Amino acid sequence: MEDTPMTKKETLLSHEPHGATAHRYQVYRQSKNGCHYPHGDRVASPDDAVGLFLSANPAFEGGGLHLWDHHEQRAVASTEWHVEVTRMGFAVRARANLFYDEALAVIARGMTEREALEETISSRLRMTV
Repeated sequence: MEDTPMTKKETLLSHEPHGATAHRYQVYRQSKNGCHYPHGDRVASPDDAVGLFLSANPAFEGGGLHLWDHHEQRAVASTEWHVEVTRMGFAVRARANLFYDEALAVIARGMTEREALEETISSRLRMTV
């Protein structure tokens, strides 16, 4: 009879939901065979997760990226690639980040606006020097 409670305890611990872990988000990169593998560290902070996702590069040209929420067990962001033709006639891929969680989308917009402002300020400083 003593084995039964021990087995139940092990079963409960082995099936503990991911929400019990401190690290909530993980970026996954698609490989050429279509499988997705973890990229970088798992992070708890939404700001860190969005920053990691925005700075992550695909494993190959046009490869997929996904930001996975382990608490909600769903993708909260992914990338799409569109082909654009430059003025010189070259076809290039352009990345579009899609956020399925509005709170993360707000964080991403703030980060991209801040980066654009920093770039503008630094280019103006270079022009005055």
